[in-house]
Amino acid sequence: MAPKRAAAPGRAPVPPPYVPPHGGLTGPARPAEAPRPAGQGTTGESPAPPDAALRAPPGAAPQAGALSPPPLAQAGVPQRGWPQAGPLRPPPLAQAGAPPAPPPVAADGRAGWGWGLSLAGLAVGFGPEVLLFAAARGMGTSTSIDKVTLGSAVALVVGSLIVYGWQTLAAWFFSLRVAGRRLALWGFTPPNKAFFWTIPAALAAVYLVSFLHDLVVHPKQQDIIGEFPRTTAGIVLFVILAVVLAPLFEEIFFRGFLFRGFSSSWGWVTGACVSAAVFGIAHLQIDVFVPLFALGFALAWVYKRTGSLWTSIAFHALFNGLSVLAWALTG
Repeated sequence: MAPKRAAAPGRAPVPPPYVPPHGGLTGPARPAEAPRPAGQGTTGESPAPPDAALRAPPGAAPQAGALSPPPLAQAGVPQRGWPQAGPLRPPPLAQAGAPPAPPPVAADGRAGWGWGLSLAGLAVGFGPEVLLFAAARGMGTSTSIDKVTLGSAVALVVGSLIVYGWQTLAAWFFSLRVAGRRLALWGFTPPNKAFFWTIPAALAAVYLVSFLHDLVVHPKQQDIIGEFPRTTAGIVLFVILAVVLAPLFEEIFFRGFLFRGFSSSWGWVTGACVSAAVFGIAHLQIDVFVPLFALGFALAWVYKRTGSLWTSIAFHALFNGLSVLAWALTG
């Protein structure tokens, strides 16, 4: 042990320097011991635990031969004292009480209903109208209005709104109720940039077909045009029916419902042809079937090309608006 140094007058005594046991970092290294038999110590005592060196007192210098931390766990061998990474568990499907996620839209643009539900919705939507029309024809009753008045025009608009509401309910029952209650399945989504050129192109094609058809067939004007008085109120009612109500509800039923269902089963070309044929027949005037078929096909094409029902609604409204304008100016 080092001798104590005397303290200078007026100063506190200086403690002797610390000498670590077994030489520490500055003294001689501790000689290595010979290997001992398993289960025996130097004096017969029980062997020290393998992690005794790890539990050295704080501040003590490391000793030669100290045990290092065990390696990472081997496959299938548990390691004592080290956290084990258990198998990864998949996240829960849904939290308790959370509303179920809506069914996704098919990546290929198919609807959640096919031709069977489309035909069922067509039968339910147009069944009452067809039965009433057939009954009127069977009794010899004319379906046209004898005297066009403002009251008869109002009755026509209200009756058409009831029919449109019933058809929309039938479309919902056989489509959105089954596939998911989202209007996006009908096509109520923002259109792409093709919106600005598909409408003029489709309008020009329909007018070309109508012009060629008039040269051959010479059809009379549609019956509905003569059922509104040529007054300001009559024109307003005609605009409400032809430019607002008809484009919205007819596009929901014929393009958003029928065309989507038929095209999901048969492809978009066949679906467009079938829905356009139904569209032409539904107007109950055979001599203008060809122009109406061309219009229905063009409406399905712009809907398909832009991916939005708003495009076909705008095109339908523009086409009917030009027809109403021509009727009002030529009266």
